[in-house]
Amino acid sequence: MPFLGEQFLARALRGGGRRHSAPGADGVTWATYRVQADIRIPALARALREGTWRPGPIRSVRFDTYAGKPVPCAIPTVEDRIVQRALRYAIEPILEARAFADWVSGYRPRRNRITALRHAMAHHTAGYRWVADVDVKQVSVGADAAEVTDWLAAYVHDGTFLDRFRTAVAGMPAPLAPGGGLTPMLVNLRLVPADRRLAGLRIVRFADNYCAFTADQASAEEAFTRIVDALTAIGLAANTSKSRVRHDACVEDLFLIAG
Repeated sequence: MPFLGEQFLARALRGGGRRHSAPGADGVTWATYRVQADIRIPALARALREGTWRPGPIRSVRFDTYAGKPVPCAIPTVEDRIVQRALRYAIEPILEARAFADWVSGYRPRRNRITALRHAMAHHTAGYRWVADVDVKQVSVGADAAEVTDWLAAYVHDGTFLDRFRTAVAGMPAPLAPGGGLTPMLVNLRLVPADRRLAGLRIVRFADNYCAFTADQASAEEAFTRIVDALTAIGLAANTSKSRVRHDACVEDLFLIAG
């Protein structure tokens, strides 16, 4: 299982070890783990290879967003974060090549709010000034480890890998809980079936916010309904307090975190 061997795990340690994030429930910091890496990484690779690895306990915290909203967050141990990051390194190229649409930004390599705004501005500049703006309600709620693994199994067919993936996400209080290293990528994966129902629209998605650009109000309302129906088909819904049809909105205001 080379994708979770020592080389991948060491890369994940390097990627995460530059951060100064808080330790998990076991109190082990990134600095401590780096000092012990020569012993810990081979042992972790062996446990993953043999199927004996199990996630450690979760430390639950709450933090306030810049808008003042309290958000619960699950903090895995450093070692579990290494496993999650290594899994992400293995999965990400597959999903980038086979799953994610070009018009989706956020939670992807080199595709952020700036790329979303560039795509949106291209539609706006071309004269499509009506926007069906749909924010997804509770996109990280309502899935279990088996369901999330099934999402991935559409693209990854290695049974051993899927077993380790299922073990990793089952160790979180919810598979898409904030704090998990896989959560952002899995949010995008969850929305792929809805994205595919929207082919033909002039559309941009940033994280869990869809914006479809049209030439007139009637077309915008039709696009709005189509997006809502696509979400309904996969068991999700629009956030009615944030979703609306807009006319000639400032493009830079379309993908605000609190907007």
